[in-house]
Amino acid sequence: MISPSSTQNPAADASPAGGIGIDTSNMYAERLGPQGIEKNELHALAPTLKRIHEQVCENMRGGLEAPYACLNLHHEMRPWLARIEQAAEALRHHADVLLIGIGGSSLGAAAVHYALHTTTPAHGGPRLHFVENIDPHELYCLLSDLRPEASALLAISKSGETIETVVQYLILRDWLTRALGEQEARRRQWVVTDPERGWLRELCAREQLASLPLPAKIGGRYSVLSPVGLLPLAATGVDIDGLLAGAQQNAVRCESDDPGDNPALELAALYYLLDTTRGKHVSVMMPYVNRLRLFVDWYCQLWAESLGKRHADTRRAPAGTLPVRAMGAVDQHSQLQMYLESRLDKMFSFIRLTRWEQDAVIPLDDSSRTAFPHLHGKTMTDVIHAEFRATRQVISDAGHPNLTLELPALDAGVLGQLIDLYQRVTIYTALLYDVNPLDQPSVEKGKRLARQYLGHENP
Repeated sequence: MISPSSTQNPAADASPAGGIGIDTSNMYAERLGPQGIEKNELHALAPTLKRIHEQVCENMRGGLEAPYACLNLHHEMRPWLARIEQAAEALRHHADVLLIGIGGSSLGAAAVHYALHTTTPAHGGPRLHFVENIDPHELYCLLSDLRPEASALLAISKSGETIETVVQYLILRDWLTRALGEQEARRRQWVVTDPERGWLRELCAREQLASLPLPAKIGGRYSVLSPVGLLPLAATGVDIDGLLAGAQQNAVRCESDDPGDNPALELAALYYLLDTTRGKHVSVMMPYVNRLRLFVDWYCQLWAESLGKRHADTRRAPAGTLPVRAMGAVDQHSQLQMYLESRLDKMFSFIRLTRWEQDAVIPLDDSSRTAFPHLHGKTMTDVIHAEFRATRQVISDAGHPNLTLELPALDAGVLGQLIDLYQRVTIYTALLYDVNPLDQPSVEKGKRLARQYLGHENP
């Protein structure tokens, strides 16, 4: 598929109005040569793609009780919006909200928040602080800059027993309680967790803490369009209705079982075939938009934890590709040399913004005009677009398959499209590898070992 602004393949499908343009032409042998995928390889995979699409559709039936309930959130969350908005309004009364969570309980909300706000609160909303890693120095520095009387806590954990989240929540509860007293501290605490199980759910019942349930079938890394992401984002002024509408727009776009009409199915097929038939074991995502830096972190967790699995049959190769983050144009000056002259084991996903909200004409005096005549009459966006085009060209010339996502804007609707797109791509790709996209067995082993070390037991 190709963005409507591209002239590389006029016969390609255009993106829908306001939709993301997806240019996959540099993933195919027709454009790239032997490192790319032949069209007949994709056609040969068509029966399998039809089967896994039907499998996904079947596992979406049942709303929030479906195995793939995460793909239903764009409409299943709409009846929840009033309740989410009520909790968000209460959080807005505080200058600072500390979101305590790790991994999927934090990355999605952080990605959207950073993309839409960066460092500036919107509409007079609270400052949102993401308390993630258990780094004592970082927590000390954060609390040194905050006042308990102006702060609230939002603890998020699917299980309600994630050790990193529990530890930081206990410390921050104590910080509030010592400053404000037990009753006032409880009024400043919100929780999102499993509706029935776990220590956090039991605590909410015992202390009557304000809480929202995380639907039981929604895993952490697929939860950004649930209360996990919607509550903190609504509190800071994000258009969560627009976020869901964008996800729905992409869901409609992906209804077909034909990869020619379903971009998520096409991307999954290309990622899978490039890995299994061309040895492309590293997947680099490189946005040319600083505000998407944390979106790539979200993608990396989604991709790695969903796909990085061994098969029960040890004769089969492990599933999945290694996701890597790079930032354009910054990493042209750090990673690009490795990409251009190292192993041909990589594929790239570029993301560019076609229309920027702000721009600046480059001011030139006589000296700078003489030194840089190619900058005459140019703007910052002219430069970033040129940097992107140059990098994509040298990556292609080096033989690396690559695709480009063209964003018409960077708003809640477009982010909703991106989130839904990559959740679908991830699930489709996992099914092509014949692995479960929803579990993370080795991660769970690490959690058990950490508890044993804390208990001074020999694992």
